[in-house]
Amino acid sequence: MKLIRNIFLAASLSVCAMSCVDLDYSEVTTDDEEWMYNSPMYGIVKLVNSVYARVPNGFDKNYEGGQGATLAAASDEAECSLSYSSVHRFFNGAWGPNNPFSFTWDNSYKAIAEANNYHEKRDKVSLEGYENNSDYEAMRTQFELFEYEVRFLRAYFYFELVRAYGDVPFTLKTLSPEEANQMPQTSAITIMDWIVEEMDAIAEYLPITYTTELNTDVGRATRAMCLALKARTLLYKASPLFNTENNKEWWLDAARANHELLVRAAEWGISLDVYSLNWGPVNGDGIEAIWVTKQGLINSWEYYNYPVGIENGGGGMCPTQTLVDCYEYNDGTGETFGDRYPDAVINITQEDPYANLDPRFGMTVVKNGDMWPNYNTVPIETFEGGLNAPPLQNATPTGYYLKKYCDPNVNITTNYANTSMHAWNIMRLSEFYLNYAEAMFQYYGDADVAGEFTMTANDAINALRDRADVQMPHWSGSDNWWERYKRERMVELAFEDHRFWDVRRWKCGDEFDVINVATLQRDANGDIILTRGQKTLGWEDKYYRFPIPFSELNKNKNLVQNPGWENNIE
Repeated sequence: MKLIRNIFLAASLSVCAMSCVDLDYSEVTTDDEEWMYNSPMYGIVKLVNSVYARVPNGFDKNYEGGQGATLAAASDEAECSLSYSSVHRFFNGAWGPNNPFSFTWDNSYKAIAEANNYHEKRDKVSLEGYENNSDYEAMRTQFELFEYEVRFLRAYFYFELVRAYGDVPFTLKTLSPEEANQMPQTSAITIMDWIVEEMDAIAEYLPITYTTELNTDVGRATRAMCLALKARTLLYKASPLFNTENNKEWWLDAARANHELLVRAAEWGISLDVYSLNWGPVNGDGIEAIWVTKQGLINSWEYYNYPVGIENGGGGMCPTQTLVDCYEYNDGTGETFGDRYPDAVINITQEDPYANLDPRFGMTVVKNGDMWPNYNTVPIETFEGGLNAPPLQNATPTGYYLKKYCDPNVNITTNYANTSMHAWNIMRLSEFYLNYAEAMFQYYGDADVAGEFTMTANDAINALRDRADVQMPHWSGSDNWWERYKRERMVELAFEDHRFWDVRRWKCGDEFDVINVATLQRDANGDIILTRGQKTLGWEDKYYRFPIPFSELNKNKNLVQNPGWENNIE
């Protein structure tokens, strides 16, 4: 076996390209260099897996505020009922270069540094000594795939950085601390173009599925994931935040990439699933999944998000009335909850405003009167003084609780607690139907024109609404299409960490400066009265980009702070 002894030495193990975080050997592999030298089948696998392990997910990518708080509560989708959660910093004035939510910066550059180091050393990896193993050919194939898997991951982490920060330092090699501290930023468009080229370069070398490979783990880079990252990147590139000169051809590029994914996905057995199967214990193996991260047997999401008043329920991520107002009625009128019930006061006992709403509402939101979760024997009460309502500590401030991603069969009572499988959707097919529809409409300006493709923008929307457990009326025409699309995207992708970024790439942040909430009370007749209210989030245009951490600016004088944050070091 000819594995050079100094491969992956601690001293040379990459310094995080821009954050200058020293990656100690044990941080990457938890084992010493001698162990890796003698055991590439385990040591190298573990190194590659360490890059995968940095892929964030909504269950624990919590912005330094404890498990459960997601970006939904930093937008108009939800309000976090836990006052101590750091997610509130996104809009309460406590966010800045000295308090920067640096997770994306630190985590992404650590992953990129590990990936760069792997690529510089991978040719020195040898499997000599394993030739007589019965699974040697499968082992060799696995090691050959590592190159393309790690290249995919590196590109994904650069997308994460560009989405949050815009222009960022860019390198494909390991750097010394001195080199890292002199790196200027590369334009977001240049990095996006590189991501697209990289996905084009590696897609054909990655498998469609790993079911016949030595390692069949879900979540490893596939051909579909490459096409999906390319399609998502081009949609962002075409959006107003990045497409500052309104280049229409960029929308056509996005339409082509998303259309290619939809066509190829059908060939590869990836298709739309019923909406309800995209969450819960089997969603990690669903036919709609393009990229999921399996979290194993957990109940932390339920502890965080079950209603207060359910034993050990935390309240957590509470959907807003703004979100509820986006759901349409299934009666062909096209009216939403907000259209039909704009009045400040609604007697929801005398007239049920939730009846006949888009079924996705009932799969996403817990409302007053629901039996939830499955083991609960009394209806949820979100009216003031109710079993699950204020003045109880951490009770819903919006009138609603969250269902999505919660498994109602998970029991969190002290004496009967159990767990279930959970998986976070990083990419699922529905997103790309929406991406395609958006790009098509922005390019052609007519939602019923197919152009060079096989479907129109409305066809793509209707495919989502045709699912067996949704069955919503079809769209036709282009009247008020853009506003309807934004609502449809919010409904379909609620609580999947898209809305926070969508509002930014569209440059319409001021639209969620104010969110709608509901207060429920029981009157003297026993009727439940919903009263609309509003809360101000305090949007500022500097929020379109994350602030570069002050600690990074202090180390690297070639970095330029993002607009609006230049004089803010609070």
